Amino acid sequence: MPLPAEEIEAEKQGTVLSRRSFIGSALGTAIGGACTFLLGGCAAGTDDGERQVNILNWADYLHPDAISEFERRYKIRVVQDTFASNEALLAKLQAGGTRYDVIVPSSYMVKQLKKLDILSALEHDRIKGLDNLLPRFQSTNYDPGLHVSVPYTWGTTGIGFNLDEMERIRGAAARTSDRAGGLELSWDILWDRAFKGRLTMLEDAREVIGTALKMQGHSYNTREHSLIKSATDLLKEQKQLVMCYTSDQVIVELASGDSFLSQVYSGDCYQARRENTKLRYAIPTDGCSIWTDNFCIPKTAPHREFAYLWISYMLEPDVAAACANFTHYATANEKAFKKVQPELASDPHLYPGEKVLARCEDIGDVGEALFYYDRMWTELKCS
Repeated sequence: MPLPAEEIEAEKQGTVLSRRSFIGSALGTAIGGACTFLLGGCAAGTDDGERQVNILNWADYLHPDAISEFERRYKIRVVQDTFASNEALLAKLQAGGTRYDVIVPSSYMVKQLKKLDILSALEHDRIKGLDNLLPRFQSTNYDPGLHVSVPYTWGTTGIGFNLDEMERIRGAAARTSDRAGGLELSWDILWDRAFKGRLTMLEDAREVIGTALKMQGHSYNTREHSLIKSATDLLKEQKQLVMCYTSDQVIVELASGDSFLSQVYSGDCYQARRENTKLRYAIPTDGCSIWTDNFCIPKTAPHREFAYLWISYMLEPDVAAACANFTHYATANEKAFKKVQPELASDPHLYPGEKVLARCEDIGDVGEALFYYDRMWTELKCS
């Protein structure tokens, strides 16, 4: 749901207000009506009797009060761990992460996890709010019929930059372009030596190698070893410019001004902009990745009833809108979208139109080539 006017104003001024009244009253009222329905089937608890749900999620991906409100309403403890990339999520699960009830993989990783028989088939009659989703998310190309996943948010991976530094390096035309509706950038700017030591790349093999592939005119999903190696060689040349590879600290690096230029997930750049109004986000002219993050239940989930309850809770329009307004990621929830702050809902960098989406590409399952991506990533990081 939209933030109260005083909170919006406080954010503009760089101050932080308590969000307790926001979630605890307005949102809590909306949730309260569903409490009896949702809890009716899970009073018996779980396999081990714990009133607890364990979530493996991306960092900074919920409204600050989402967990506490869930705990207050349903008297169920939420334990959340975070991960920095889909590959890190997979590694954690394969290394024995059997205690998680809900995980949040991106679209291509959903297909990989399904292939590995890690995900539980969803019982749709135990999920309230599936019909809240936008039509395009009620069935997806990576999971037709939503048999193992429920879309949460979507976005792009593009370029975050400091407008003042861009103007200093690229000239006054940069600010003029920004005023005209946005600066057009291509991926090759990430190889500009003027940003040496002030550039960050994601800690994500598919995104980073995919960027170099896209810049060379190839698909993010190529399986040709020669093309993947060529992209990696290009990244080795870039590495001397890179301050660090990071996904979970990119917000901090941009907000603090340590990074002038970053490969970044769309919402993360906007979160950093709360602290640093000089920041801007651009979808590269040569195209970028587009993704959807999803709620899934692993087959080993020890608290399955509460996993379903959490997913139903996150599908509530008020909850989904609160998270979208805070994280600045695009919501997959149609009813929540109606409650997204107007300045976010109308931003073409957060909710791009069809013309822009046409040059974006889903990161897909590359089969056995995934092992070669991993090998090249290790080679890059160790070079």
